[in-house]
Amino acid sequence: MTIDREQPLPANPNCVSFAAEAHEVLVGRTWAEVQRLGIRLATPFHEASGLAVMVGFGWRVALDRKNRRHSQVTVHFVFDGPATAAHLDALDAAAEGEVIRFGAGSVERIPANGIRSTLLCDGRAHLILDRDEAGTAWLRRLELVQGKVRPVRVDHASATDDDVAAELVPIVGIPAPYGEQEQEQERMRLAFARHFSTKIVEADGVLRDGEAEFMAHVFPSEMMERLGLIDDAAQLEYLEAAHRTLGGTLGYHDKLGLIGLFFSACYSDGSLDAREMRILKEAGEWLGLTREEVVKYLRRFW
Repeated sequence: MTIDREQPLPANPNCVSFAAEAHEVLVGRTWAEVQRLGIRLATPFHEASGLAVMVGFGWRVALDRKNRRHSQVTVHFVFDGPATAAHLDALDAAAEGEVIRFGAGSVERIPANGIRSTLLCDGRAHLILDRDEAGTAWLRRLELVQGKVRPVRVDHASATDDDVAAELVPIVGIPAPYGEQEQEQERMRLAFARHFSTKIVEADGVLRDGEAEFMAHVFPSEMMERLGLIDDAAQLEYLEAAHRTLGGTLGYHDKLGLIGLFFSACYSDGSLDAREMRILKEAGEWLGLTREEVVKYLRRFW
C-alpha cells in the first residue's frame, strides 16, 4: 500500500523521557499494545497543551545497587512550542498512573538509538513510517531477546495487527523545516548555554581536565564555527538577544534541559561547588524559573 501523506515531525532536540525495566514494557505485550501505551501517556499532555507530540522508544543498560546490568526501555516525548510546567505535570501524572513502574521523567537529548513510533496531532494518533529509496514504507519495533533489547524492521505492507495498532493513521515522517528563524534561536540558546557553562567551570579559578573535556564535548568548535559563534562579538550579540527573549520563547522543558546541562557542568570535575550552584541558579533566573522550580528538578538527579 502506498502512503502518500508526509508529515513534518517536531524538531526539538530535547525530549521528556521516562524509563522502565525492559521486561515490564515488552514481555507479554504486542508492539501494537506498546504503541497504545505511548499514546495513552501522551494524550493528557496533547489535550492540555494543543501541541503536536511525537512518541518514541529507546533502550539502555542500567546498573542496580549491586552493579548488575539490566536492560531498560525508555519512552520519550518530543514537541515544539512553549509547553508549561502544568503540561509537563500531565505527563508525569500519566506515567505515575501506569501499572508499569516508570522512573521520574527527565529532560534529555533525543536518544541516538531511539525509534519514532507515533505522532499525536490535530486530535488524532498517527503511525510514523520511514520510507527507503525503493519507496518501501517501514517501521521499527523493539524486542527483548535473552535480556537484551534489539530493534527489528517491519515493512508496513507485511505488518500484522500485533505490529501496528489498527486505529493509527499511517504517515511518513519527514524533518521539519529548518530556516533562518530556527538557526537564530539555536544561536541564542548556544550562546546562553556556553556563557553560563563557562562561568560555572571557571567559578573556582581552576579549569580541570574533566571540565575542559565537558566544554569541548558540548560546544565543539566545528559546531560553533558553523553557526558563526566563534567570534567574541557574535557571542556577546547572541547572549544579549538570549537575555531579552529566551525566557519568553523556550518551553518549560527546554529551560529544564538547560538547567540539567548546567548541573552537568557543575559536576564535570566530580564534585559540586557552592559557587557553581549559585551561577546555575542565576541562569535559572535569566530563564524566568523560580528557585523552587530549579531545586525541584535538580532533586531528580539525586
